[in-house]
Order: sequence, then structure tokens, then C-alpha cells
Amino acid sequence: MRTLALIAASVLALSAAACSDQHAQQIKEGASAAGQDIKDAANEIKNDPDVKEAGTALKESSKETAAELKAAAGDAVDAAKVAGAKAGDAAQEAGKDITRESKEAGQAAKKEVHEATR
Repeated sequence: MRTLALIAASVLALSAAACSDQHAQQIKEGASAAGQDIKDAANEIKNDPDVKEAGTALKESSKETAAELKAAAGDAVDAAKVAGAKAGDAAQEAGKDITRESKEAGQAAKKEVHEATR
């Protein structure tokens, strides 16, 4: 009796293992098929003329935008140089005015001191 139970348990275990292997194989095949479907879809997208056209349009648009930004940056640099030169000229002129006015004030003070000490 014990032998019969042992044989039955062995048969049951072997049949369960066979089902597990079959199930694992089915999962593997399903995953492989899904992977192939994804690969095929990616190739279809890659080769789609509309997608290629959109990519080309995006590249051209990016080039145009880059050229416009470069031109705008050059204009900004030129404007900054002009503004800097004007500011430098104004500062130089102000410095000359201060020097001239200081000399005049010094001469006036010297004259007042000279007249006061006569």
C-alpha cells in the first residue's frame, strides 16, 4: 500500500512538472512574439514617410532657429558695444568737466586767499 501511494505521488509530481515546463514554454513563446511585434512596429514607424518628413522638417526648423538666434546674439553684442562706447565717452567727458571745474575752483580759491591777505 505504501508503495502504491509513493508511485501515485511520483506520477502526480512528474505530471505537475510537465505542466510547468509546458506553461513556461508558452510564456517564452508569447514573450518572443510580443518582442517581435514591437520590433516590427518600430520598423514601420522608422520607415513611415510621414515620420521621415516630420524629422526633416524639424531639422530644418532647428537650423533656421539657430541661425536667427546667432544673428540676434550678434546684434545684441553690437548694441552692447555701441552702448559701452557711448558710456565710455560720457564718462570721459564727465571726467574732463570735473577736472576743469576743480581747476577753476582751485584758482578761484587761490585768488580769494590772495586778495584776502593783501
